[in-house]
Formats: sequence, C-alpha cells, structure tokens
Amino acid sequence: MERKKIDIALSNTVAKKMIIDGEPWDEIMNETHLRLKDLKRIQRDQIDTHF
Repeated sequence: MERKKIDIALSNTVAKKMIIDGEPWDEIMNETHLRLKDLKRIQRDQIDTHF
C-alpha cells in the first residue's frame, strides 16, 4: 500500500513539472499513466494558484 502512495506522489510530481515545461497532454499521460482528468486537477489546484 505504501509503495502505491509513493508511486502516485512521484507521478504527480513528474506531471506537474511536465505541465510547467509545456509538454503535450498525451506525452504526460504516457509518461505518468495519469488520466487527463487528474492532469487538469493538478494544473488547476497546484499550478494555476501560484501564477
């Protein structure tokens, strides 16, 4: 169970960096295995609030 939490946290961190770098959604989804819905949530909650 703990390994899964670490994997999810790592995926979110990688996705956040890729979104900031301007990578395409498809490439981010392939790299992190996250859904588009999850990526949009990361962008809305963790990135847009800082800019």
